[in-house]
Parts: sequence; structure tokens; C-alpha cells
Amino acid sequence: MLNLRRSNPIIDGDDILAREIIQENTGGKDPEYSLADEFLEELDIRLEQVKVYYPIMDMLRKRKLDDEVLRLVPELCFLLLSYLIYEGKLKHKGITFQNMEAFLAKVLPKILVQCPNQEVLRELTAEILDGLQNGGRNFTLYTYGFKTGNLREKYIKFLEIKQSEDNVLEYRITEPGVDFYLRTKEFPEETKITINLLLFQKQMEKGAFGFAYETVRRLNMEVQKKKDRKYSLLEALMYGQLDSGEAYNRYHKSIVLQFEEEAELFNTAVKNVGSAFNEYAERINNGEADAKAERTFTLVKIIEKEIGRAQTLHTELLKEAVGFTKEYDKALGIRRKAIFTERFSFQGEFEKLITQNENPAVLKYLFEPLMNPNIKKSFNLLRAFEPQRVAKIRKEEIENQISEVEVDRITIDRLTSSRVKKNFVFYAAKLLESLDTSKQQVYLQDFCRNLAEHYSEDSVYNGDFISFIIEMNRDKPIGNHSRIISFADGRLPVDEELKTIEAVFIKAARLVCSKTNVNNVIVKSFPETEVELLPGLKITNMLFIGESK
Repeated sequence: MLNLRRSNPIIDGDDILAREIIQENTGGKDPEYSLADEFLEELDIRLEQVKVYYPIMDMLRKRKLDDEVLRLVPELCFLLLSYLIYEGKLKHKGITFQNMEAFLAKVLPKILVQCPNQEVLRELTAEILDGLQNGGRNFTLYTYGFKTGNLREKYIKFLEIKQSEDNVLEYRITEPGVDFYLRTKEFPEETKITINLLLFQKQMEKGAFGFAYETVRRLNMEVQKKKDRKYSLLEALMYGQLDSGEAYNRYHKSIVLQFEEEAELFNTAVKNVGSAFNEYAERINNGEADAKAERTFTLVKIIEKEIGRAQTLHTELLKEAVGFTKEYDKALGIRRKAIFTERFSFQGEFEKLITQNENPAVLKYLFEPLMNPNIKKSFNLLRAFEPQRVAKIRKEEIENQISEVEVDRITIDRLTSSRVKKNFVFYAAKLLESLDTSKQQVYLQDFCRNLAEHYSEDSVYNGDFISFIIEMNRDKPIGNHSRIISFADGRLPVDEELKTIEAVFIKAARLVCSKTNVNNVIVKSFPETEVELLPGLKITNMLFIGESK
């Protein structure tokens, strides 16, 4: 009988298995080819969605920075669009230039510190209209059509001008203009969890488990992103980027006010997965399921684990939101204390020298402290596990001196050092075995997955493993992200103390000499890429390459 136990395998292993099952259920189609097909099918639709943002990007690019009022045109276009929607579109009437000029004259004193005079106001109104209608021409976006093999033009305009019966030019906002205005606000970040939960619920009800799996993974990312938002807010507060509590209040309310609704949707989602689980389990126990149904049941179990993980993260999110108040108050307290701390105003002193036309040579006193080289200290982690000697000086009477006999005692330091050396050699040997393939290379994530599958997850969570990875990645030249560990086929003498990583690999190579021909290991790191080896264990991604001489 098929094992119905709801196990908790490695997350990455689940992902690979889930995608294999989805591929089987879609007729064995290669998932990467599916991505290419979807790209060709959806590209035109996506570009249609993107083109509504082109006018505002064009206005931002053409911003007139040399004029104090006209430089505000890109931002004020939203104000004029709202007026065209609520006073024009919803009331089914056109808006004249004079109407818009009068509107701006009324509301700008509430927005700006100093309202422009009538002449500047007229110029500002004209500039906003000119920006929104691209000087009377359609905005043109050039895109490439893969099916036709050439560039295509996509047009968009936010405003249209018509002459009224009284021979007066009237402005009306177009459908793309309304669409653009609504998209920039009406779908806030806070609703993404709710949207994904509703989508997941419909997919589970229809039995579209492949799509449901992608949705629940996306849901996990959205919940995690909201959790991480707390730390970015605290960091911004600590560095003075938040001068008020508005961002904090928005974040806190978005969690507390939506939590009840989201929690109810999570409960419904869990029930849907439970129903699918019980249905397939009953079919399998009754012998009514074929191989495809059994594989689908495995996918349902993976989805069940993912939705459970998302629900747990969501519960933690509320707890953190409650505790966020204390952390926020603590950060405010630190900032209040920092106000009375004496600081050196680099910008103020620099501007003082510039404005007072001081001798340029004086600038060296500002920049010299910043130009000193940053020499980083380094420390071999292996030395931390070596026996430590404590020397004592005692005054003793010569006649009372007693000859001491050295005793080989087993100390904690020696036990720790022995364990670390043994584990380093173990990990090095397993890495050499992993490299002994046709490709002779393995990514850190794959290496860890192999360790976890054969020796349990504890072998990766082990602190000695992290020390081993750090030691392999040390002593690289500045700006270089690769290092070569050469151990010359184990022919060099081995230092039993194993003080270097090369000595560790020499000993490991001798242990697996019959299984591998690798005698050089290249370690490449990718600082911009971070991978999660196991839940809660994140590290910079690395690639190990084996070479044979």
C-alpha cells in the first residue's frame, strides 16, 4: 500500500518532485519549452499592460530640472488626471483649458508653499497638458514581434481634444488614461495575499493542482515579503529615513485589519487541500487509483505542506506585528538619544569651504581620513579549535620544586579539535565524490541536498559544515570570487594537524583515491545570489569544479 504519511522532506526536493509530477500530468512536455510557449503566447498581452506606463516614464525622463515650478509636471499630472476623471469622465462632459487652469489655481496653494502667479500657472497647465498628450502626438512604443520577426509600433494616448458646439476645445481622458490612473493605486500591496488565497481556492476546487502549487509558492513569498518589511522599516527609522510614523502606521494597520479576513481564507484553503487529500487517500486505499492518481496524490501532499507553511508564517506575522510596537519605540528611543550626540557635519563643512572660496588645499583635511586603506584582519577558523596554553608565573622556593611528569591528558580542546578535523575530512571526501562525474562540478545547494539525503539534515545544519564552507572560500584576492585548492593527488606529505584546507583535501583524497581522480578544486562564489540550503539556513551561492591533472 502507498505510504500516506504526511512527511516533511527537503523543500528543494519537494519542488523537483512536484515539477516532475506536473510535467507528467501535462503530457510529458518539457517545462522549459512550456515557458517559451507561454512567453510567445503572452508577450503581446504583457506589453499591452506595460504600455500604459510609458507616458509617465517619458515625462519623468524629460523633467525640466532648471525651473522650480515646471520640474513638478510629472507629479502634478496625477492631480490633473484625477480632475479629468471626476469632473469630466464621471459627469460626461469635456474640460476646457480655462477649467483646468482655474482648478490648479484653487488647489495648488494647499499643495505648494508658494503658489505661482497667473502667468506661471498658465505655463504650468500648458506643460502638464503637453506632457500628457506628447505635444499633440500619440505616444509610440516600439516592441519586437517574435512571430513576425520585426519591430511593431504600439500607440497610446491619455487625452483627446474635441471641439464643442460652441467652438471651444474640450479635453477628455481616454480609457487608457483612466486605466493608468487606477492601476497606480487601486491594487495595493496589502491585497496580494488575499488575491493569491482566492486564486488558490478556485484552483483547488477545479482540481488544477499544478497551478495551485505555483500559487501557493507565490503566496509563501508574499507572506515572507510582508514579514521582511518590518526590518526595512526599522532600518529606515534608525538611519533617519522616516521622519514620521506614517509608514509604521500603514504597515501595522495593513496586518491587523486584514489578518481576520486572510486567516479565514487560509482556513478555507487548508480545508480544500484536506478534502483533496482525503479523496485521493480513500481511492488509493480502496485500490481504485492508477499510477497517475498516486503521483497526483504526492503532489497534493506537497501542496498541503506548502499551505501549512504559509499559514504558519501568516500567524507569525501577526505576532511580529504585535511585538513591532516595542521595537519601534526602542528605535525611537535610540534616535532621541542620538540627537544629543556630538557629530561632525561633513556636508556643512564642505559647503562652507566652497561658498567662502577657501584654499582648495584645505579640502585634504576633510578627505584624508576617508582615503586610508581599510585593511581587514583575518583569522584562520581552524586555530580556534587548537589547544590553548595558559602560562602562569609562580614564585616557588627552589628547594620545594617537584619534578613534574608530563601526562597525556584528553582535554575538551583536543576532543573538539579532533572532531572538527574528522568532520572537515568527511565533508572534503564527500565533495570529491560528488565531483567525480562527467561534468566534474556541483553547486553548493546540490551538494547539501545530497548530504541531507544520505546523512540527514543534521549533517548540513552542523556548525562544522558551515566552518568548512567558509574555510574553502577564504584567502581570495580582493575583487576575485574564485579560489583554487590544489592538493596534488595526495602526494604531498600530510600535516596531521591539518592546519590548512589543502592538508584536509590531501587526507580526504587518500581516503577516496580509488573513487576519484580529482586533485584540484575550484571554488566560485556568487555574492549577488543567496540560496536557502535548508529552512532557516541561507548562504551565498557557490559552485565547486573538480580538475584532474
